[in-house]
Amino acid sequence: MDKSSILIGTLLFALFMFPIFYIIIFQKTKEAGIRKKLNKVASSNNLKLDKFETFGHLSLALDSTSKKLLVYDSFTSVEIRIIDLRKVSNIQLSKILHPGRSKKERIIHLGLQIVDFSSSDITEIIFYDEDDYESTDAEIRLNDARKWDALLKQNLVT
Repeated sequence: MDKSSILIGTLLFALFMFPIFYIIIFQKTKEAGIRKKLNKVASSNNLKLDKFETFGHLSLALDSTSKKLLVYDSFTSVEIRIIDLRKVSNIQLSKILHPGRSKKERIIHLGLQIVDFSSSDITEIIFYDEDDYESTDAEIRLNDARKWDALLKQNLVT
């Protein structure tokens, strides 16, 4: 092969791969910053996080020993919410569907509703909202919401 064609090929490869590597590194750095922030809040509240997950705008962390859930939503003004699962009476997956022309209905809003024992206040953790959040596939978020619904129900004190 000609040296110039190798150079052009390498340059084109680097030109196309740089944005992909940049996005991956940026996302990992952002996730590490959120994890650090959640760990700082956890240590100041004497919590030990044993489950952590990030879904785009939403980060959840769970301390299954002390039954506390930490919620960080980058789109809300509330910094980090701590939900005591010992004070929760019910957790319910909520979906708002939009009937479509086909047989399958489209999810336009998906969240976990957490009902408090004492005041019947409902706290909602939004996994997907068609209008407000990034356009990730709703079915992927539905699987994530179901997984966290099951995990939190296991940690409810009955």
